[in-house]
Amino acid sequence: MKHKSERYKSRRVTPWDDQTEKTPTQEFVTKVTMEHYQQRHPQLSETGEVELINSFTPKKCPYCHAETFKRNGKTKIGVQRYRCLNTECSQTFLPTTGTIFDGHKISISEWIEYCLNLFRNVSVITDSWNNKNAFTTSRYWLEKLFLILKEYQNSIVLSGKIWFDETYYSIMLKDIVRNEDGTKLRGLSRNKICIGAATDEHHHVLLLFEGYGKPSQKTSYEAFVDHITPKSTLIHDGEKSHKKLIRDLCLIDEQHPTKETKGLEDFENPLDPVNHIHYLTKRFLYSHSGFDRSQIQDYLNLYSFILNPPFDKLEKVDIMLNLVFQNPKLLRFRDQFNVNT
Repeated sequence: MKHKSERYKSRRVTPWDDQTEKTPTQEFVTKVTMEHYQQRHPQLSETGEVELINSFTPKKCPYCHAETFKRNGKTKIGVQRYRCLNTECSQTFLPTTGTIFDGHKISISEWIEYCLNLFRNVSVITDSWNNKNAFTTSRYWLEKLFLILKEYQNSIVLSGKIWFDETYYSIMLKDIVRNEDGTKLRGLSRNKICIGAATDEHHHVLLLFEGYGKPSQKTSYEAFVDHITPKSTLIHDGEKSHKKLIRDLCLIDEQHPTKETKGLEDFENPLDPVNHIHYLTKRFLYSHSGFDRSQIQDYLNLYSFILNPPFDKLEKVDIMLNLVFQNPKLLRFRDQFNVNT
């Protein structure tokens, strides 16, 4: 296990930084390391992001929420500054104030590259090394994405033909509950995280945490009732936990029990659309295999965003940037990692 300080260590640090004299090889390695670091970490004034930031006009003062404010000069790199006209506030602020880019020292262009890596199933640890960031920096960015996407799936409502089924993911080894004799619990026990997955003919995807072990009619209903249009067609495996959902939403019930689909090729399996979602979701979770299982819904929100239209990754970045500025949310590094900065 790495020493704790490795989590906060900058990727531009070398073992010889405190030495007044370096060997030729040490000089060369230091030079190459700094060149690579600077390529990955351009100066904010060199990225052209000032124009992007200034294109967003705040909707209200981030401090008192007053909607009256005026322009108040610019920062030294050209970002527009505003002053609140509420006399009880009178705070100055920027378009980034109160957003995840508040006080950012890392360029938005680098953040875009980070998002693209996540969309390609690159793990946080791998991204940390590739982009020459401390692991906590990459982890901090992930927490910011979670915050932005907290309510992302709330507005997703499936309709028409809907393929629906549950899949399961293991809890952490250290948290596994065992029988008194030390053996593992059998079947779909509380050692398994239940993930409800659904997709419709419009290619919309919903991924929701349903608890531990097999779901009940109550848990399935509460998770999906607000996300399925009444009188749609539910294509599923006939699990009893789906009954209340079907009955109360007057859904057309199309069942394909496991004994009927077992052994079928994917193209022959009527449940293949949701089975494929299961496969992709697990592959994504495996790429972050050491994640805190208490954050399972955060990871599912992120992957739902990745799977849902639009499918071009650059379009997703565009949507994400607009979410950042139009729905400001702030997360401080010191609050996330409980450290002094």
